[in-house]
Amino acid sequence: MAWSDKYLGIPWLWGGSNFKGCDCLGITKLILEQETGYKIHETSPCTINSKFKLIEQAIKKGNVIKLEKDLKEFDVVFFIIDGEVRHMGIMIDKFGRFIHQLEDRVSRVSKLSESYWQKRFFVGIRDNDITRKD
Repeated sequence: MAWSDKYLGIPWLWGGSNFKGCDCLGITKLILEQETGYKIHETSPCTINSKFKLIEQAIKKGNVIKLEKDLKEFDVVFFIIDGEVRHMGIMIDKFGRFIHQLEDRVSRVSKLSESYWQKRFFVGIRDNDITRKD
């Protein structure tokens, strides 16, 4: 069983960030905190824009990943929906698979290579301090 399996099937809940329900920010927060101990201090669920602190901090640190092939486990990925950065997920491996939470659905794994996500991929970010807890 992969570490990511326990995060699949969580119901969608606006502003949620636990196993009872999550939105896209919530599932990312939950995974990072549970698996690495890293805490995201964002509070605005799923209404993400270019002023999102995670993106701003990554740009300042130079930790922005623009090419999908350079992404790895625990990188946070952002997507442009309806002309704005409005969705995010977290990479589970270096093979383009990520976990995310879509409105009114359960959490799931998708691939960046799927045409829908490929067209909407904006950027990935990496915090070099994030490592998996053992």
